[in-house]
Amino acid sequence: MSFCSEVKNELAAIRPPECCKQPLIYGFMLFGRSFSFKKISMQTGNAAMAELYASLLKSIFGVTAEITCGGNVRPTYIARVASESDRLKILACYDYGIADRLINNDIITRECCFQSFIRGAFLSCGNINDPEKEYRAEFSVRDGRLADEFSELLSGYGISLKKAKRQNGAVLYTKESACIEDLLTLMGVPHRTLDIMDTKILKSVKNNTNRRSNCDSANISKTVEASIKQRRAIDYLRRHGILESLPRELVSAADLRESNPEATLGELCKLSDEPLTVSGLNHRLEKLIKLYEELKK
Repeated sequence: MSFCSEVKNELAAIRPPECCKQPLIYGFMLFGRSFSFKKISMQTGNAAMAELYASLLKSIFGVTAEITCGGNVRPTYIARVASESDRLKILACYDYGIADRLINNDIITRECCFQSFIRGAFLSCGNINDPEKEYRAEFSVRDGRLADEFSELLSGYGISLKKAKRQNGAVLYTKESACIEDLLTLMGVPHRTLDIMDTKILKSVKNNTNRRSNCDSANISKTVEASIKQRRAIDYLRRHGILESLPRELVSAADLRESNPEATLGELCKLSDEPLTVSGLNHRLEKLIKLYEELKK
């Protein structure tokens, strides 16, 4: 399974609160293959995405979507609302054809609803590359004006995407790892940012290795593995609101490691504002890992 498929499956598995269900299917439909009086449909290579689309339409609007499968080499699933009266019912909920803007902002006034809307858009037209190969996330939007409105919304959350025009729309994309991390966090899978962070650490250490001919590869691997293990523990403790309640010296050690993911313990000690020995810092980081492992049992 590709990295993008794994991320989409995790996003699809998130169960939104009641207020967020309509924004989720709104993003799903609006950024699908078509969203108009003539046709409402989405196309995907993932059967689970088509089924989620159909189930949301059923639960929210009481509308039945038809799912068909085609393609010889790779299966392609199309979910569509065949009934004209059902399409009119759905479009009326979003003031389609009445408002000046293509995106009805009244549907996404709450932050949680906006996150669900973005999640739906990504499930419908988004793609993300494996960070080990390339940093890139994108939305293939069927309409240039819709792409502009969407880009404007995302910029309000600090996510700046570039635009490439296509014959039938536009692609909004970023190759910035930090922007991709912010996007993943916004959509509800912050733990996936660790995959990107881990890759950055590995690439950084490898680059340093090439510049330091006297570096021992075994020590480099050990540094990378230890850093990744520490970062995972720190991220877990921070996301669950545990880190802030720990003693000051443990919080300081966590902040130091997060700010310098590729550094060795010796380098971290030199960067510390307080006097630290390698063994002392290692002891603090090991405490964080031990706590993380106990909580994960």
